[in-house]
Amino acid sequence: MTGTPGAPASSALRTQRHLRLSLVLLVAALFIAVAIQTVVVSWQPVRLGWQVLPSISHYFYTPARAVFVGVLVAASVAMLALSGRRRPSVFLDVAALFAPLIAIVPTPIRGEGTAPGLTCVGADCIPTALLPEVRIGVATYVIVVVLAVVTTAAIRRRQRMATTSAHRIVSAVALVAAAGLALLAFAPGLSESFPLALWPVGSVHFAAVLLFFGSFAAVPIVYGWRPAEADETPPTPWQRTVYRLVAGLLVADLLFLVLVILDRQTEWGLFGEAPVVLIGEAIALLLFAWFWWEQTLQRWDDVAGPFAWSPAGSEDPAGGDHGTT
Repeated sequence: MTGTPGAPASSALRTQRHLRLSLVLLVAALFIAVAIQTVVVSWQPVRLGWQVLPSISHYFYTPARAVFVGVLVAASVAMLALSGRRRPSVFLDVAALFAPLIAIVPTPIRGEGTAPGLTCVGADCIPTALLPEVRIGVATYVIVVVLAVVTTAAIRRRQRMATTSAHRIVSAVALVAAAGLALLAFAPGLSESFPLALWPVGSVHFAAVLLFFGSFAAVPIVYGWRPAEADETPPTPWQRTVYRLVAGLLVADLLFLVLVILDRQTEWGLFGEAPVVLIGEAIALLLFAWFWWEQTLQRWDDVAGPFAWSPAGSEDPAGGDHGTT
């Protein structure tokens, strides 16, 4: 279903526009918080300076923490709200699944200066005082994921809605992720090293970052090469080029981050003291925002998926109802 250009926007259309724009603005909010925290080296009293941390994730340990956590949780909710059952929606759901984990399980710190006021000696660590908070966050996450999968399945069965391969894939990934996380955090013999010692990336946080951006990278890949659906405004040649460019740059950036992580694990010293993780994360976030900005412009007058009205019982048993993604 496509809205009429120039006509007053319906509430469904406004909701869809706001959700897409919110994903761009959330990235802007995170960059603003990081920038402020970088130049304010002391808050009591306020003292300006210059303190760049090794990664955006390290700002979890600063007063920017509330913004960092809030942005990731809000982005996850917005992506799930925009989800449907087209091929890109599977990847979007999986990305939304891992986004909160980036905030719940913080990045490890190393030595002095990687997190203001905190020090690890000889190895990466999560400050001991934070571990109970991390574990309760993990326990809550695991329970909510399981409840969401069970509740969704029960509703679909009660309403006699078809269960598509997309739902099965996302549910399976969610349950496997929840079970694996629960084992790492609470199983005897594994919980002692949680959230570190996760081969081959070294920590749960790094794994969540790679899985989030890796899953999302598939979305512009699909949009850059597949034909437009019947209920969406086709992308312009420029927009299709942007989707392909974003996809290629995201894949290259993820490979760069993998190299950086391997460099940290093996202590090759390829990058010295440069904040290469921060640069890689910043590039990935900018590409994420660029994609949503272009798709917002492309689909400004489109209403589809959960935002489009359809008569009761009209859902296609083969999975033909379309999402907004």
